[in-house]
Amino acid sequence: MAIFGTAVNFSTLLLEKNRWNGKGPSLLVTDWIEPIGEAGFSGVDIWINHLLLSSRSDWDAIRDLCSESDLVLACLSTALPTDDGDKSQRFRDSILEACDYFRPEGLKFNLPDEGPRHSLEDALGDSLEVVRAWSQDLARDTILLYEPSTDENAVEKVSFARKALPAGRFKGVLHPFLLSLSDFDEALASNGDFIGDLGVQAQKSGQYLLLEDAEDEFAAVVAKARKRGYQGTWSLQFTKGVATPGLSTAKENIDTLFDNAERDLNFLIDAIALSGKSKATR
Repeated sequence: MAIFGTAVNFSTLLLEKNRWNGKGPSLLVTDWIEPIGEAGFSGVDIWINHLLLSSRSDWDAIRDLCSESDLVLACLSTALPTDDGDKSQRFRDSILEACDYFRPEGLKFNLPDEGPRHSLEDALGDSLEVVRAWSQDLARDTILLYEPSTDENAVEKVSFARKALPAGRFKGVLHPFLLSLSDFDEALASNGDFIGDLGVQAQKSGQYLLLEDAEDEFAAVVAKARKRGYQGTWSLQFTKGVATPGLSTAKENIDTLFDNAERDLNFLIDAIALSGKSKATR
């Protein structure tokens, strides 16, 4: 479902309790494709470990079920190593293989090493150049979306990537509900068409929450995106009930997480539709 031309996708990482601990996947994506489609999402954003640690018969089933459920295979998401070690090269080859098979609209990547450096160029410059060169092996119609870590320098990292990477093939990801409204507005104004996806995750006091828990504040974020003419997608990444890194996931309930993701989707549908109607009447 696209609302006023805007697609809202579902990230399989939202349901994965082993997202932080390095263990293998705890779920089968095939079990969730039909519910994702029935809920009204436009597409699916699949965490790479849900593919690389599954069978080829599962790959076939995922592709078939997406087609049957009218779901776009919007993105594959991965941490993309940029060193020249054998393990990293094999991993990048596996990503290429998955992209060649599924032909997603985009490959969403973050960089494993974004620690403090003397400058953003030191932290990102070489890694982004490796990604740029490596991207030549991907299908030409695959968009690469750089998703920085969600820290206080996220907007600066996206802005740096916009200048460092070739226009058109690369896009950036922002997390608007983790930014102040003024910072989000400035980020959209300065980066324009480079922003290709808005990752949906909201926190208060170190806990993930529903978008409806701060209804007016978050509706204003959606309205700001519409006012700035944002043309990209939204992706449900985390919701209320997801444990933050370093905390036990034992209390996570996968059905509750999916129900909460539906509530966030419905909030976005209403907010996008309302802002779209308001824009149309001006």
